[in-house]
Amino acid sequence: MTTNVLQDIISRCHRRHEKPLNQQKTISEPALYRGLPYHYTVYCAHKYPVMLQDLEAASISFTPIGQAPGTDRPPRHFGGERFLKRQQATDWDAVRWHKSWGIQVYTGMPSARDDAPWHDIDFKYEALCTAPDAVLACIQALVDSVANPLLTMSQSGGLRFSCRIPGYLHPNTNQERLSFYKQTPTVENSHQHEEAIEILGDKGYNCWDARYEILLGDLLDPPIISKEIFFVPIDALRAALHHPVSQSIQHKESIPNAPYSLGSGKLDLAKEAFFKRGFSYVRQKDGFHYWNRQDSEIDNTEVSLWENEDGVWLRASTSDTGLPMETTLITDVWKDTGILPPIPATGLPIDDKALVVREGKISPLIIKRPPPILHKSKLTEKTCQTHEEISVQVQRAFDRNVRVLEFIPETKTEKNCKVKLLLQNDEVICLNLPNAELATSAGQFLQRRNVESVARWQDRMYLWDQVKDIPIDERMATLFQRGNVCEDAERCDSLKKKGGNPSEIICPQCSVYTACQERGYLSQTSALQTTKTQIMDNFRLFLDPEYAKIVEQLLKVSDGTQLLCIINVTKKNHLFLKCGLSKTTLEEWIVNWQGNALGNFAMALLNVLEIRDKYHANAIKRLRTVMKTFEWLEEELIQQMCHVNVRGRVVGRGTTDKETGEELARWTIEFEQGISAYIPLDAVAADKLAAQEQPFFQLHTFIPNEDITILMSIADAIRLGILDAATVENIQEFPKVCSDPNWTFWHQLKRFFAHYARDTDAPMRWENEELRFYIPPVLHPSVKHLLVTTPVFYGEHLRRAFFNEKVEALPTQPMVWVSGNRIFQIRTHTYPRKTILDISNTWDSLGMSETGQHIFWRIQTEIERNPNIKHGIITHVHAIEQLKDIEKNENVCFLTGFGVLEELKTAFQETQVLWIVGMPEMGPRAVVERTQILYGNDEEPLSYEMEPKLYHYKDKRVQSVYEITILRIFIEILELAQLNRMSNKKIMLITGLHIPKITDRPETLLFDWEDFDVAGRLDRLAEVIETRQRFEAERDKLTPESSRKKVETVLGCSTRQANRVLQRMRGGKLARVPFREQILTLLADGEKKTPEIAAAIQGHPKAINTELTRLVNTGDIIKIKRGVYTLPEV
Repeated sequence: MTTNVLQDIISRCHRRHEKPLNQQKTISEPALYRGLPYHYTVYCAHKYPVMLQDLEAASISFTPIGQAPGTDRPPRHFGGERFLKRQQATDWDAVRWHKSWGIQVYTGMPSARDDAPWHDIDFKYEALCTAPDAVLACIQALVDSVANPLLTMSQSGGLRFSCRIPGYLHPNTNQERLSFYKQTPTVENSHQHEEAIEILGDKGYNCWDARYEILLGDLLDPPIISKEIFFVPIDALRAALHHPVSQSIQHKESIPNAPYSLGSGKLDLAKEAFFKRGFSYVRQKDGFHYWNRQDSEIDNTEVSLWENEDGVWLRASTSDTGLPMETTLITDVWKDTGILPPIPATGLPIDDKALVVREGKISPLIIKRPPPILHKSKLTEKTCQTHEEISVQVQRAFDRNVRVLEFIPETKTEKNCKVKLLLQNDEVICLNLPNAELATSAGQFLQRRNVESVARWQDRMYLWDQVKDIPIDERMATLFQRGNVCEDAERCDSLKKKGGNPSEIICPQCSVYTACQERGYLSQTSALQTTKTQIMDNFRLFLDPEYAKIVEQLLKVSDGTQLLCIINVTKKNHLFLKCGLSKTTLEEWIVNWQGNALGNFAMALLNVLEIRDKYHANAIKRLRTVMKTFEWLEEELIQQMCHVNVRGRVVGRGTTDKETGEELARWTIEFEQGISAYIPLDAVAADKLAAQEQPFFQLHTFIPNEDITILMSIADAIRLGILDAATVENIQEFPKVCSDPNWTFWHQLKRFFAHYARDTDAPMRWENEELRFYIPPVLHPSVKHLLVTTPVFYGEHLRRAFFNEKVEALPTQPMVWVSGNRIFQIRTHTYPRKTILDISNTWDSLGMSETGQHIFWRIQTEIERNPNIKHGIITHVHAIEQLKDIEKNENVCFLTGFGVLEELKTAFQETQVLWIVGMPEMGPRAVVERTQILYGNDEEPLSYEMEPKLYHYKDKRVQSVYEITILRIFIEILELAQLNRMSNKKIMLITGLHIPKITDRPETLLFDWEDFDVAGRLDRLAEVIETRQRFEAERDKLTPESSRKKVETVLGCSTRQANRVLQRMRGGKLARVPFREQILTLLADGEKKTPEIAAAIQGHPKAINTELTRLVNTGDIIKIKRGVYTLPEV
């Protein structure tokens, strides 16, 4: 078969060059995979569809690419460190996969397997044309050297050989590319050569889409070839190509490729608009980009494209392009570019009915509006208002044996320092904050309020980076005066990470040991035990058994008082413990404990972890099986995880007490390192050996004169000199052990599999050579009561974390806002990114949708209306570049995305009108991970199917995770606005998401864009909403007994429509009133024109005209003139 494929390969390459294949769009199916709402199948080659999970299982790093021409590449901003990490399906937004037309595979280490990096060898079509025999010989040799060759024909007719090479990574340099000379090289033409083949290894990439054809092999199973065999045919080809070659074959001129980016987002949108309409990129000159049509018969037909401060412009050189020859905005030519056009000269487009309503001539309900999705809720739960009430409720909850209580502080300041309300009754508290910055703020907060007896616990590494470069003599002269608490922090920290206890191993030998006990790290325990308020910045202290001994010491108050422990939480899933077991640790166990339980366990784990699965559940199932298999060895595994494994031999050599002659030891252990230690007869002998500074180690069972394995603590290994802890570098070479026999890797894995009984949704991943998983927190026994403060209530998430504890939430009154502050919240749409931006029109320069266009036109109009009112805008980051013209206004304080807020505190204070446009989004990977952590133990499988229009997950559990994340962002924004301190601020909240304690406030008004159009300006919006609400209230009061006139007034409708409304309200059809009676009734008020009569009467206009004619003939009415009627005089 291989021979048959290569027999006519050259002619096939010529045919492909003349007639390339086309890409095929990625198939999206509504089936679940690893948390994505869809199941994606991508065409990696001609007639070669592959599911994304198959690519992942094959250890291939890949990214989606767009459609040719112009966007058959990854997203524009891809690069940097991310380039070097393996990319998988969930690393990319679902939108990318929906719009993709293939993938790009990254060569080198990102796609390595078993330490064999991926390599592609591209044989250019030009090389096949000019030196076919030499190139074909090279390809033949490569194909014959492996059992499963992977050979692909490129879109241009070239060939690509793909493989993995163990232990070798080809460099990414121009010197490594092979070229051939066009003619005999001379001094004058030595540069005249063309690239023949390119070897892609380090930082390389190649397209795989339906334009390519796999001739031999399988993308998912590339061959493995040694470096030595690989380079034999390559070197032969190198020698052959550096000679003159035939130029008998004529090649087509290639079309210049457009630059990756034309320099701005708007120009890139224009570029894709040109590509969609069949234009080709020609060149760039002096800031202009020139295009022509691919099918144009006139060579000089060009269209120029450029951008300036006023917009993006184009101009055609001739009229046959169908484009204007005068300078024209591109948005005036094509309406679908995604570029935000300027506001029309005639102003914002407004419905005529809105203008009539604005004048007060008719009911606002005449305007057709989208149905509202957002409604206010009435607060039914009793809430606490004063600090005294809150303190009482906290105490009552704890009296009911509530161990975990959730509480939302009023403001961010109180959230960070959240102790004021708890000091009412002189309580002793332990305050645990997420980071050092907040802990510092808390300390300052308490000092300003004259809270007595405050002490803060610092980790050894606290401020170490600021002092480590100070000369040691200078540091020793002024111990602990720079804020640091340890003078050998890096070595202590390294030992701690390896499982050792620095306080027992390093500290007693330290030259400043005494000073440290008085005012350094070691002094903290006693200081905290005598204080009323403890402040800490290690979030996991109360929740992770790794810190059990520290917590026990810290919470042991000298007077026996029980501390109230408080932790600050931003995300409920952060309460879960993130655990990791690295490949390095497993390999250490395999080597150090070979033939023992731990070595076998590590080998079994590593074997199943390195099996690449299409389905997540299969991998978890195998790991669960390994755990069950080794359950009977649990005690032995735990013991070995907590010790280092030392080889030695016991020989018959003892020692006696030098003073008394008493025998202290009969046996000596000789270790492999040339170190020896006596085996004491008993504990008394051990104490005497220690007093005489003689090395000893207690070993109860042994076989003399044989090599044995000795389990030893890391402290003993350092004491005996088997391990050298003199430097950080030495410590980093130590084997890792578990410091607590009650909390080892075995305990973590066991807790994980006990909690997550189902495999499909278990939050465990093997990534970057580490097994990462999450387990529920383990609340320390000394923590009798835990107060959890959080920005958003969702008690179910907290109960998920503390599933075996009694958990309650403490509702509180919303904070009081300063008078004059107002929020206007849209009620008709949530406005996710895909409604603000046109995500389907372009590949990676997201354009503005028609909806987004109208929203930002309204904002721009409002900003330009009054330059004295200052505005701020927060929206989706991809929309910002399109809004730069709006940002240029001097009264715009800031324009930013949802994730960039912290450095804008001053700008927030200056802002009078804040526009929050759209709803933030979560990446699919974050949604999956957080949902699995919280709900992965449910019996019912998780579903990530979404209602696309509403951007709403159908599974309530998934939606709750998404909403909590989004609500936290909105609440953070509103806290920065400081509505509780500053006055006369307006917040325009352009999303219909219900925000607790914001949406339901009396200061919040719900509106729709029809209200905005009627108002015509922001300062009239409240009045218009109030009017509309008044009419809505009147509408709700209408009854079947209401008069037709009343219905007409309230609804702003015609008489005919009012009749229909009443008919529906009365539950059926009304008795038909004859035309004669209706006409006579109408004319009783005076003369009427035919259109007025037809509008007021239910019936066909022709039938009404017929009746009018009949009544005139009978004398019942009089026709004054054409189309005008009245009653006869009596």
